[in-house]
Amino acid sequence: MTTDTQAIPVGQADRARQGVTHLPERLSCRMRTVLPASDILVIFLLCLLAFSSASNGVGAALVTVTFIGLISWNGRQYERSFAVYARDEAYYACASVLLAALPALVILTTVGNVPIQLTFLALALSALGSSVVRVRLHLQRRGNGTVHAGIESVTPRGWASRESAPDRFAKGAFHMTLAALLLIVLSPVMLLIAIAILIESGRPVLFRQERVGREGAPFVIFKFRTMRNDAGSDWVRPGDTRITRLGAFLRRSSLDELPQLLNVLAGKMSIVGPRPEMVEFASSFSTMLPAYSQRTIVLPGITGWAQLYYKRNLTPEDVREVLPYDLFYVEYTSVVMDCALIIKTICEVLFHRAV
Repeated sequence: MTTDTQAIPVGQADRARQGVTHLPERLSCRMRTVLPASDILVIFLLCLLAFSSASNGVGAALVTVTFIGLISWNGRQYERSFAVYARDEAYYACASVLLAALPALVILTTVGNVPIQLTFLALALSALGSSVVRVRLHLQRRGNGTVHAGIESVTPRGWASRESAPDRFAKGAFHMTLAALLLIVLSPVMLLIAIAILIESGRPVLFRQERVGREGAPFVIFKFRTMRNDAGSDWVRPGDTRITRLGAFLRRSSLDELPQLLNVLAGKMSIVGPRPEMVEFASSFSTMLPAYSQRTIVLPGITGWAQLYYKRNLTPEDVREVLPYDLFYVEYTSVVMDCALIIKTICEVLFHRAV
């Protein structure tokens, strides 16, 4: 959906360059001790501060810390780091807190009888405090080193994990729930966009095209139409004259992607995943690159690792460079990673880092 300001090179020359750091970064034994200890201490102290007016403030703080800790350890955040840039550590810290928020809110506001405002405050402060610690440690570990964010092939272990029932259920439930909530919240915006398209260039409002989904199964993708009705099906390139004035804004802000939430609810896409490719190009790429079909082990996504760390405006010539990013995501994806990438996508859009 969006991308950082610069692509991260993945060529052979860059990999051979001295000092290159590979992801995921295995944390040292010392770091695996310092990081969770500092996170727990920060979160616990901030929760005590937020729950100071509650009669069972210590108990509420312990419950919150327990949930956040379980989510963090389950996401293997204290074993390795997936942060490409220092600010990415903040996204992963916030992802853990947000994923722990729902069960913590339910328990603390019902069983613990803690005001919901205090619970939200505690979670927000916990995310902030934990993020500060993580960014600082990231800077100490990596500095300004070059990071390689791709792999050449998915391992048998990664393949088996992606095809396991628990993994598919967890990711499916997370993405469908989030897509339903986003559709409810963003429905007024989507209605306004539809009306604007009708006024500027008439029907149809939605662009439909067959794309390749999980395991190569074709499906019809939905987007807001951003090009003229006579645009044809040629690959869109930067500065394409077929793009309408409203379409240029929708593409720049990524609002044209919103109807894909319907594809997520239908189980054809995820919010995070490899870019859904056109059928004819996917067939050509699979013939050219033997590992290309591995990217279809998971559902395609609206945003994703490659879209965020390589670039959004791809051309057919970029496939060799972007594939390692897609395979990296397939190998290491998790609900925590997906949540962090969604937060990163939102920040990239809001602060206009996308290109």
